[in-house]
Amino acid sequence: MMKKLLIIFLLPLFGYSQNSEIKPYIDFLEKAEKKSAKDYIVEQFKEHDIVILCERDHSEISQYELIKEILSDNYFKENVKNVFTEIGVINLQPEITEFLKTRDLDSIYVEKKLNEFQQNSEMYPIWERYSYHYFLRTIYDINNKSENQISLYPSDSEFDWKKVKTVEDYTKEYEIEIEPRDSLIAHNIINQYKKIKSGNNKKALIILNIRHAYKIHTITPSDEIVQNAGKYLSDYFGNRAVSILSNRPIFYRNGKDWEYKLIQNGKWDASFKYLKIEDIGFDFNNSIFGNDIFDLQQTKNELNYKNVFDGFVFYENIEKHVLIDYYNGLISKDFEEEFFRRLIIQLGYFENSSMLEKLKDESFREKLLTECNTKRIRKYRNFEFLMESRDKYLNE
Repeated sequence: MMKKLLIIFLLPLFGYSQNSEIKPYIDFLEKAEKKSAKDYIVEQFKEHDIVILCERDHSEISQYELIKEILSDNYFKENVKNVFTEIGVINLQPEITEFLKTRDLDSIYVEKKLNEFQQNSEMYPIWERYSYHYFLRTIYDINNKSENQISLYPSDSEFDWKKVKTVEDYTKEYEIEIEPRDSLIAHNIINQYKKIKSGNNKKALIILNIRHAYKIHTITPSDEIVQNAGKYLSDYFGNRAVSILSNRPIFYRNGKDWEYKLIQNGKWDASFKYLKIEDIGFDFNNSIFGNDIFDLQQTKNELNYKNVFDGFVFYENIEKHVLIDYYNGLISKDFEEEFFRRLIIQLGYFENSSMLEKLKDESFREKLLTECNTKRIRKYRNFEFLMESRDKYLNE
């Protein structure tokens, strides 16, 4: 009997010793208000005009399910209405904004237009991330049924493939626009915001990827100052803006390839997994998460997460993150010739002679078209390593 009592007494201690490194995170989460990621973000608009949401990997689709929840919320539709994105060149802005607000269009025509926006959204021959198609479809479907319609303003630097006929044209367009890109994105957002701002129309969700969402400029280990759109926006909007990070892996360059690891070596993800939390949002201020050293990217300036973002949302464990590239019809028949024209120009710019040689082979071109028109569903690279990084805190 005494032996059994001793085991019962020691079980809580063993439980905590197994998770000693994540115990402070668990303690915080157990006391934190259980507010969903969607509710946390929507409620930010009751105190702020601008919410900057840091996008995960462009291809990750579950984050766009969260964004769909946000855009579908009645408060958002009635009081916010405006969405700005890094993805989508600004010269598409008038057409895409008008299209998404036009009701009762033929379904075939809608799909055709969504495809055209996908094909022309960036300075690449094609934008292959399916999440953009999903995102545009989401807004169209919401607007088609709602009295309070959402306006989308793509805000990337201007680029028009119709003006690009040669490698020299591409060099001129690409290098001029890409160099000060973050300041241009911020300028485009601020300039458009000034145009739409009125007494009852002054709120907006801004979706920016990784460093573009940082509310500070960063310094690389080699002393290079990296200017981020989020910093320009924070300077302009001041306390009217709030910046939010969502759970994600860190990606970094390893030689010529990209690899992934987890924030704080997996401690964050492990604490949510331990408590079976898959949907929550909270402020970084006065939290152990916000006080942690910023490790999303390597920086020379010493930072905590609360210096870079104001809040955090956890939405879906990492094993539920799904990355989708390409889809059926991405390279439509009427776009095939234009696609190869663009591809040849870009390959010429990057002096990729081996790929240019392959494109002379008709069978290679057909294979490439098939690949681009086939949906590719994947996990993060080195996914097993990510799982091990998290679960080591749960399985000791």
